[in-house]
Amino acid sequence: MFLPLPATRKLLRATVAPVLLGTLPALALTASGGLSLSGALSGALSGAAAGAAASRHTTATPSELATAFVRSQEVVAPGGGVRAFVPVATRRYAHSIDTSSQAAVNDAYRSMFESGVDVPTGWTGSIGACDRGTTSDQSRGATLSSLNFVRRLAGLAPVRFNSTLNSHAQAAALMMSANNQLNHFPPSSWRCYTRTGATAASRSNLALAYPDITSGRIVDMYMDDSGSGNYGVGHRRWVLNPFATYMGSGSTGTANALQVVGPSSKQRPNPAYVSWPTSGWFPNTLEPQGRWSLSAGSSRANFRYATIRVHHGTQSLRVHKYAIENGYGQPTVVWQMPSTFDETGSYRVVVRGIRHRGSGKRFSTSYTVRLFTPVP
Repeated sequence: MFLPLPATRKLLRATVAPVLLGTLPALALTASGGLSLSGALSGALSGAAAGAAASRHTTATPSELATAFVRSQEVVAPGGGVRAFVPVATRRYAHSIDTSSQAAVNDAYRSMFESGVDVPTGWTGSIGACDRGTTSDQSRGATLSSLNFVRRLAGLAPVRFNSTLNSHAQAAALMMSANNQLNHFPPSSWRCYTRTGATAASRSNLALAYPDITSGRIVDMYMDDSGSGNYGVGHRRWVLNPFATYMGSGSTGTANALQVVGPSSKQRPNPAYVSWPTSGWFPNTLEPQGRWSLSAGSSRANFRYATIRVHHGTQSLRVHKYAIENGYGQPTVVWQMPSTFDETGSYRVVVRGIRHRGSGKRFSTSYTVRLFTPVP
């Protein structure tokens, strides 16, 4: 069943259809304009024991996949043991987009994001020949630019694409297209199966779109994270992983694999909180259909008992807080805005009752989102 969006709500999409693949978040885009994507990895893949498989550009064994994450999330304890890396909150990335300036956000949106939304992938491969092929330089550039727009808007450092990760993601995208479905752990019986592609699929956000997928729209799909299987916004959280340094993207004409689990560094900027929509001026064309979120820079944060209040002028809006889902990047709380809320104007968000492991204190944070319609 497809859920049509009002034409004025989203300038970049027309229709959304949620699909659940096993225990992983999923969505899919159909010929009628529906959307489908599959989130990268369940909670089992984000343990502190991760790193070896994800940090190498090689094919991992099934046992390695169960613990694949990032090497920099481990540190060596005295005596040679390994203890979990506890990230330290820092300031926003020095070259973040200035969200206090509507003009700065508008200009960055138009040059970094909107310009690449409809760029075709330029795929050179073939399903019939099981040839993974590649995408055009323009397509990869548009996807990376869109990816780094949302990261810099959120106060995070940009990432780069790695040619090896791109190639592996390309193999995963080919498998999704050839079999017309999404699967993080595809069976060897799949058409165009390769072990390289299967490994990449286990570390990637996955998307299908018909009649075609486009370069910048891929990122918009992952950031929206709509559908009943995506209440934890796992795709969004992986894209906004503050520690990521390199990712890989592969696309066919109808599928994308964005490898989000890979090289990282604990030295990257790690703001105390990262919200979506972000604080300050925010283009309403990227407003995620009311599914807002707040992530903590500290892995010790616990939002289970947190309360969320959203104020619009003199109104206090009724919002629905989703159950906390761990295992996708940083600790995150997600809530649903009212279906009729105005997508222009200011919204004051207040989150109270945030707990931290090892502390008896309660923490709170507040910020203001200013939604606006981008102009040429």
